[in-house]
Amino acid sequence: MLGKKILIIDDDKDSRKLISLLFTAEGAQVVTACDGLEGISKLHSHRPELIILDGMMPGASGFDVCKQIRKISDIPVIMLTALGQENNVINGLDAGADDYLSKPFNPEILLARARSVMRRSEHAYNNNALSSDYDDGHLRIDFEKHQVFIDNKHIKLTPLEYRLLVFLNENSGRVLSFAKILQNVWGAEYQGSDDYVHIYISHLRGKIEQDSKDPHYITSVRGVGYLFEKVGGSVVHDGKH
Repeated sequence: MLGKKILIIDDDKDSRKLISLLFTAEGAQVVTACDGLEGISKLHSHRPELIILDGMMPGASGFDVCKQIRKISDIPVIMLTALGQENNVINGLDAGADDYLSKPFNPEILLARARSVMRRSEHAYNNNALSSDYDDGHLRIDFEKHQVFIDNKHIKLTPLEYRLLVFLNENSGRVLSFAKILQNVWGAEYQGSDDYVHIYISHLRGKIEQDSKDPHYITSVRGVGYLFEKVGGSVVHDGKH
């Protein structure tokens, strides 16, 4: 965390102070904003490596601010809010947030999640191990440019959705357990958080499948995990779950 630049967008003064102290103690450089407008301005002027974003603010909500951020940047965003109901979690992730924690939060968990989302972001752009694109005529993945196309039309994926798709593609034909997907896409800090996998798989299906209710690429293996099938591929059961 040493030297990392963190932007905190929260209308609550005490909350901003608490989160600022938490990250400052870890050696981070902290910038704060009290609303979405100021937050977007400081995103441009300070170029942070992580944003901690409150969900409930006067004027534009955190969900709206997150959508605005996603139009201009892929910077990691953690939404931190008192709204913990499942539909609000889904709304936060759907807005493009990389993670979502409810207040009151465990400081150690917030720090662990912050490290994890920043690490994922760095790896996403530094790892181009796949040399050739995937293209089956309907779905095309350009690994060098980190872009995905459906019927030659570019579709917008969040950084985490893209990372999930690439991991599934790399392991096509293998039944992947929830735990293995979490470990490789989210990190060890998310052990047991199977809901993240379900939510993001659902979003990904909605973007790449011709019929998300009858998926061709990403199929469920009841009680075990998920399987990504390339056109004309065969299924392998991976015993190392």
